[in-house]
Amino acid sequence: MGEGERGGGMPASRAAASAALPHAGEETGTPGPEGTREPGAVRTLRPRSQLIRQTRLVVAALTLPILAAMLWFAIPRGTWPRVIIAALFILALYVVAAALLRGVSIRLERDGLIERGFFVRLNRVPAKRVATALIVDIYRGATTETTRQLFLLDTTGEPLLRMRGEFWSNDDIDTVARAFGAPVQRLSDPITADRLRTEMPELVYWFERWPWAGRLAIAGTIALFTLVLIALMSPASLAIS
Repeated sequence: MGEGERGGGMPASRAAASAALPHAGEETGTPGPEGTREPGAVRTLRPRSQLIRQTRLVVAALTLPILAAMLWFAIPRGTWPRVIIAALFILALYVVAAALLRGVSIRLERDGLIERGFFVRLNRVPAKRVATALIVDIYRGATTETTRQLFLLDTTGEPLLRMRGEFWSNDDIDTVARAFGAPVQRLSDPITADRLRTEMPELVYWFERWPWAGRLAIAGTIALFTLVLIALMSPASLAIS
């Protein structure tokens, strides 16, 4: 849910985007006392609690009807053990994913922050490297609703941390933006995800820069998952002597 350090100088596209930011209507300023923390204070932020519930509902809606139908037809044939194995396989994947999601956090300390990502990757950001906190409101698809995003940048515009409103509350985003006294820049008007990807591609993930690659990766994952289930439920495997 964040981006770590990347080497190299500042690309021309990043320089152009950074130069254009002050003319895009942000409110730029240094946070006041309400945005600071007491020396030595530590605070741990976690993603929205609704994520676990929403994930549970989506998994249940997608898998339970299919597994129930498969079990209904498998019981008379005596092949129900394979259906149970498939159900346990799906349950194991869900438990692992839920555990990884629960472990995601951002720990704010006096001298910086530590981001623990979904795949247990630690991203350490020293406070002295944070030069700017950029807040952008992004339209959700074709609707007028927006989602807030935060980018912590160093002096060259290199992204140190990214927080997306789909995962983090606005209060948590504002807390991190003002945690280390860096100037906070905020675009006055929301923008589309396409505009963010086009004008500031270095701030977004690879699958956002190349949407076709992201869709291909998702399709490949679904295909692999389907092949595993087919292997478990194939007639040859289902034969019980």
